[in-house]
Amino acid sequence: MWQTARRNPGALIAAILLHLVLAILALAGVDWLDWGPEQVAAPQVVQATIVDAATLEAAMERQDQARQEQAKAAREAERRVAEKAERDKQAAREAQRRQEAERQAAEERAKAELIARQQAEQERKHQAEQERLAKLEAERQAEEKRRVEEKRLAEEKRLAEEKRQAEQARLAEENRQAERVRLAEEKRLAEEAVRQAELQRQAMEARQAEQRRLAQEEAQRQAEQARLAEEQRLAEEAARQAEQQLLAQEEAQRQAEQARLDEEKRQAAETVKRQAEQRRLAEEKRLAEEKRLAEEKRLAEEKRLAEEKRRAEQARLADEERQAAEQAKQQAEDRRVAEREAKRQAEQEGQMEARRQAEEAERLAREEDLAAAALAASEAESARSADQVEPLASDIQFYAAAIRSRILPFWVRPTGTQRELSCTVGVKLLSSGDVVPDSVEILHPSGDPAYDRSVVAAIYKASPLPVPTGRLFDEVFRDFKFVFKP
Repeated sequence: MWQTARRNPGALIAAILLHLVLAILALAGVDWLDWGPEQVAAPQVVQATIVDAATLEAAMERQDQARQEQAKAAREAERRVAEKAERDKQAAREAQRRQEAERQAAEERAKAELIARQQAEQERKHQAEQERLAKLEAERQAEEKRRVEEKRLAEEKRLAEEKRQAEQARLAEENRQAERVRLAEEKRLAEEAVRQAELQRQAMEARQAEQRRLAQEEAQRQAEQARLAEEQRLAEEAARQAEQQLLAQEEAQRQAEQARLDEEKRQAAETVKRQAEQRRLAEEKRLAEEKRLAEEKRLAEEKRLAEEKRRAEQARLADEERQAAEQAKQQAEDRRVAEREAKRQAEQEGQMEARRQAEEAERLAREEDLAAAALAASEAESARSADQVEPLASDIQFYAAAIRSRILPFWVRPTGTQRELSCTVGVKLLSSGDVVPDSVEILHPSGDPAYDRSVVAAIYKASPLPVPTGRLFDEVFRDFKFVFKP
């Protein structure tokens, strides 16, 4: 019964009122005359009036009608009391539902605002990280270009001392970059701490607002209880106990909700701290990897003179393979010219859709072949990197041919250009094969500006390009030059 009273105090109050009304009606029908002990009364002489049966029946009918009216009045009073109790019960349920709905809506709004702030903060951090990476990439590319220029001058002059000084300068620049990265990371961590403090302050303000709202609701509830105190006089003790239990439950729920919010805040702080630690470890690992690669490059440079004779022999073999590949490429080019002529005729006849489907199928087949070849070459490159062997000329020619084959399907010959045009193109690539924006330049033009522009557009469309990994990419394909001749 007490559980029912805690869940629905209005029903308990209505039941008590109904029992009171029934008790009053029952007491009203009891004869209150106390006759006392039975006494022997002295005979009295009374006057009697003889009435007929019709008069007696009429009197009995009047008594029956009076009793029926009394019973009807009692039922009507009972019905009004029950209706009033039901209305009070419905009003209490409606108020409780409204309070619950308002509380849930406030919680949902608070959660949505917190999630929105967290998402905005994460998006801003992600954009800042992207900008920082782009800046680092630009600095690294500038440094790579400077190192390549220094290496070319050192190779032309054959001065070992200048190469050593250039290497020392590069290491010093890397240390300065590492110091700048560390300072930027410390600044970012400080800003993150400030943002966390702001989030804690906002959470505290929201909690204070929730406490004020609860205090207002408590004041309204007490005013409502004062108004209903006279009507619920007989049931005041039971209602007060039920209300106290309800308040205890609400306080327990509020404390549980507060504990859950504190736990979520703690977990968010731990997540941010863990992510910062992961980024710091990743940055340290990247710097260590760059230092290791620099050391490997220095050792490889020392071995270069000893390997020149072997590479010359390999270059001769690679040249023979290149000639065979160029012959096969010329044959393939002749077939492509014939196919393009047929496609052009089909275009003139209105068969544009068939031509597009044929080109798409050809491009997909070439991409699959290039992906398989790039995978095999990557595995071979990984095996060679484990043994610290110098890049082979055949590998360079393989990836150069793969890059030209990748670009060719995206190239559209301008109308009216000659068949034998060619141009030398310089491309800067990322380790993923993506072309660095605004890095494609025509080093030796073909003499036809439209032809040169079409080659540049095809290179951007073909990005990402198939490239190797490791030292072969850093030494050859990061700043790559090739002759485009379809």
